Amino acid sequence: MSLRRSSLFLLVAPALLLASPAMAGWKLVPANRPADLSGAIVTPQTDWNQASGRPGKQGRAWTKDGFNLNGLEFFAGVPDGQPLYRERNKKQNPMPRFSGAMLLPELSEFFERSFRAQNRLTDFIVVETAPAMLGGHRGLRMRYRYTRPNDELVRLGEVRLAVVGKKLYVANFYAPELHYFPAGLAEASAIMDGARF
Repeated sequence: MSLRRSSLFLLVAPALLLASPAMAGWKLVPANRPADLSGAIVTPQTDWNQASGRPGKQGRAWTKDGFNLNGLEFFAGVPDGQPLYRERNKKQNPMPRFSGAMLLPELSEFFERSFRAQNRLTDFIVVETAPAMLGGHRGLRMRYRYTRPNDELVRLGEVRLAVVGKKLYVANFYAPELHYFPAGLAEASAIMDGARF
């Protein structure tokens, strides 16, 4: 092996080693096959990728093009007293706790506070809230707009929340306002409409 090739190998080999765990952290969610999300069954129309890392104890996170371009989160059966997202820093950035007694307007505020804390957002605007169905149960739909710190790209999200048997079920789709949100919303809505738990 020449000196030039040896040098190139020494530069590339560490990058390959670092890339391997990241590749192992994904699972294909095939189109038109029911996916069991530990308490919720959803059926995507197209292929998605599920991250091995969970956004919360009862959560799963899917994407098509990477989480900077689109994401679909599911939370199935969040119990009373638990946060929606994983607690990162209880002292400096505490997560709000879900209560099975919350009314629909309180669910909207709970989600907003949770999503803000999870993503460390200061810019978050609720665009619209309305009654909606999730998994055949009455709940709430909320459309929101936000930007991330040090990032001027405007993103939109649409979340549905329902309380069933004093447990919280959530489906949340988010993507950049330009192209990705309108391109993905129809399928995300169909997945939410067809969810069962």
